[in-house]
Amino acid sequence: MIDMSTWKELVVDVVDELELDPYNVRLELSDGVTESDIIQDLFSNEGVLTLVDGIAKVGYLTHEIPIVVRRKKKLVVVEGNRRVAALKSIQNPYIAPHFQSQVTRIASNIPNRGSLKKISVKLAPSEDEALQLVGAIHTGSQRRAWSPNRQAAFFKAQLVGGKSPKDLIEQYPTVDVKKFVLRSGFLDVFASADFDDLELKNYVASRKFTVSTLERLYPNNDFLRIMGLVVDQDYRVTTSLPRQVFGKLAEKVVRDIKTKYTDTRKLNKADSEFYKAYLEELRVLLDEADAASLEDSSLDDRPGTAGGDPGTRQTPSGGFKGHEPKDDTPKVKPENKPADDGAQPAEVKAKQRVRKPVHLNTAELTVPASYPPSIGLILGEVARINIEFYPNATMDLLRTFLEKSIKAYAEELGVNLRPHGSNGFVYLSHCFAWLEGHLRAKGNRGLAQVVKKLASDKIGGYYNVSLDALNAVNHNFKFHAIPDDVRNCWHSIYELMKVILAP
Repeated sequence: MIDMSTWKELVVDVVDELELDPYNVRLELSDGVTESDIIQDLFSNEGVLTLVDGIAKVGYLTHEIPIVVRRKKKLVVVEGNRRVAALKSIQNPYIAPHFQSQVTRIASNIPNRGSLKKISVKLAPSEDEALQLVGAIHTGSQRRAWSPNRQAAFFKAQLVGGKSPKDLIEQYPTVDVKKFVLRSGFLDVFASADFDDLELKNYVASRKFTVSTLERLYPNNDFLRIMGLVVDQDYRVTTSLPRQVFGKLAEKVVRDIKTKYTDTRKLNKADSEFYKAYLEELRVLLDEADAASLEDSSLDDRPGTAGGDPGTRQTPSGGFKGHEPKDDTPKVKPENKPADDGAQPAEVKAKQRVRKPVHLNTAELTVPASYPPSIGLILGEVARINIEFYPNATMDLLRTFLEKSIKAYAEELGVNLRPHGSNGFVYLSHCFAWLEGHLRAKGNRGLAQVVKKLASDKIGGYYNVSLDALNAVNHNFKFHAIPDDVRNCWHSIYELMKVILAP
């Protein structure tokens, strides 16, 4: 049990007598952290500037008193580091150089700044009792280590404050500074990407983002090549891809981490089937996004600090090994000139790299307002699903879309599809039987033949466009579809869907 009534209360000078706690940084650095680094971190990552502003407007509230412990004859703040850092900066704004002008402006509105120089603190009798108090206040247990994101944020704050990676490496020789700087760099390049989904953009910039999963990817050279990521000699991370292309890829990576489609367990080994399949998913998406970017001349912008002529496409260096940047980045060659080895221009290469469409064309399909909402929702899924990634799911979805649309079409025309003796169930075969007769009666012999083909079980090389195949993909556990099955099926039913959705 903690009895603070026995702890001494001291009045001390915040500038001359109090030191901020280097252990508060929780990077296992002990005495290696300077007070200036702690202050820079607290201002950058813990909102101390807002606290300075609050003190200026409301005053210094004493309902929570800082707790100190004596270490080597020094009074070190173990609880209340943010408040003490704010008070120190009010007395000397230059102690936070990156925020000096803002602190100076705010502090100039404090009528009697000198009154804040001395404050009351509680002196903990020992380190153990101080830790018990800190644990009780913040966690219910002893002090916890920082998250990987928070660790990266500490060193990013030092970089923002003007230090170079080399400075930090020399200052913290017992810490793998390169790892933290690279982690910060990769977080930055993903957080600055163009996302269509703002929720994902906020997620990657938050401390909730599972950076440990991203760390399973970015040491992989194939991943770096796909994403166009390059680490330069100063450990800056940039991408050579156009902004929109990189944004599409980054959004997928972040979404997959958020939904736990990827995690550290699934990406634990780069030679695992899942890891290799995931890289292939990114390659397919790159080809798709690349093809779209060739039609949009506005995509020359580059994210991050990657420079160069907007008309060039930089070739990434292949990444780094063991978090070490490579210095053998290939020279950038203009896209409109062939390489010396006779290679074709990059635009031609990109066009050659484009694969078959990965989404189904639904441009001419609209669902009547009189149809049930479910039909429109399913059409939306049909338009968005990637058939290269999910051919079986797409084939099953097409079967559902086809059957439900025919039923909605019949209901719109006042037709009861339930056949006599069917126990009340209407199957896809019933839908086809009615639709073929209906189309023939309307004189649409061509589409009637399409329905007859669909209703057949044996269509030679086009088995994948038959009722039997549609049923098999739904029920037969030994049957599977491939992307070309989906494309053939869609090509066969597309014109039919126009009629079904336009009663």
